Amino acid sequence: MVFFNNLGISGVAIFAILSGMIIVSIVFGEINYMVALGQTGGGETIVNGPQDVSENGDKKLAIITFDDGKKGQIKYAKQTLDSYGYPATFSIICNNVSLSDHLNWHDIQQLEKDGYDLASHTMNHVELEDIPMDIAIHEISESKKCLLDNGVRDVRVFTYPKNGGSDNPAILKEVAKHYDMARTANDPLAFVKCGLTNSSLQDEKIDCTSLGDSEEYGKYSIIGWSHDSEREDNEYNDEQMLQRFIDVVESQSGYNDGEEIGAIPIIIYHDIDTTSGFYTTSFDLFKAEMKYLQDNGFTVISLLDLI
Repeated sequence: MVFFNNLGISGVAIFAILSGMIIVSIVFGEINYMVALGQTGGGETIVNGPQDVSENGDKKLAIITFDDGKKGQIKYAKQTLDSYGYPATFSIICNNVSLSDHLNWHDIQQLEKDGYDLASHTMNHVELEDIPMDIAIHEISESKKCLLDNGVRDVRVFTYPKNGGSDNPAILKEVAKHYDMARTANDPLAFVKCGLTNSSLQDEKIDCTSLGDSEEYGKYSIIGWSHDSEREDNEYNDEQMLQRFIDVVESQSGYNDGEEIGAIPIIIYHDIDTTSGFYTTSFDLFKAEMKYLQDNGFTVISLLDLI
């Protein structure tokens, strides 16, 4: 699929939540949920089952990514992704490989062998705008070389640590020398048309044409949504986080029209473990979220499908 070159939408790029309300009933282990998408004139809630969510015919997409190369990604998340056949991109911090709670080189090579994409997340997970430019260049370029030198066959994607540098023209140009695309954060939706760009607030939009002589740089500042950052900021429990997840992935409906895609949620996870914690999603919550995508008509594509 090629989105940046062939698709566009009209209107303004602002974040919109679906009208109506969402009701979530969860029994972890066996996940149950109901979705309410409106009310009657008398105030009675209309509850639609999963088969009804896409009744307007608009296509719904999602992209799944993982940052930091944490061990729980292969121990827990991979089995669920495998069961649904969902693609995903795993971002690796090269100097953290084989630490006690991180993926080792065998894990990373296995992910690629099994069809998953691997991305560079720098050598040391430093914010690129906080270091001298020569060190930033090393972090950007050497991390790709490190992955290739350790058995990874293809590294086309870069992800910005702590989102730093994705609106810095010098850093963007350096990233573009080494990678085919790059992902940052943190907004619920990535807007496909570069001119509309990627912020939920109009006055914070990045104007792609200001980053160089071509809109090509838009694919080096693609916005993802940090699932874990939002939970930390709002102190959500798993039930509340599932409801927020549903809000986010369904919000694209305000921009998609049939097969024409205007906006896509790019979900960013970090660690997956038996319970939720700091930048860690519980395995039960992760399974519930993947099940929601499956049951409600979402097509999961890879980051590289965008270009």
